[in-house]
Amino acid sequence: MTTHTEAFAQVREHLRPVFENSPDGVYVWLDDDNKTCNDHLAKMFGYTVAEWEAVDDFATAFIAESDRGVYVWNYQNRVVDLQFPVTFRFRALRKDGSDFAAETDMIPLTYGGHVFAYHFVRAVTAG
Repeated sequence: MTTHTEAFAQVREHLRPVFENSPDGVYVWLDDDNKTCNDHLAKMFGYTVAEWEAVDDFATAFIAESDRGVYVWNYQNRVVDLQFPVTFRFRALRKDGSDFAAETDMIPLTYGGHVFAYHFVRAVTAG
């Protein structure tokens, strides 16, 4: 089994073409120390990629309190349990504290014995 750091580096490189070409914000999360996103996602949340990667508490920093429970539940019950991808809407938090409506495709991904959360995120408008 590869270490967290090795697995993360390999997955990050493997997904680089998606990160560079997707019209959506994209991120992959292994744990609070091993996560990355594309520039589009970082900007959506008001960060640079380096700032986004440095955030310690993902759910508190990026998910509005009103939707944090459902976000974490989906992660624990769809990703960790390797069930299936799920698409849902939530209130996201920007660096400046403002929030916005967003939708994510949360996809369980395994590599080297590790479980990753692979996400595509887009801002949504009422309509």
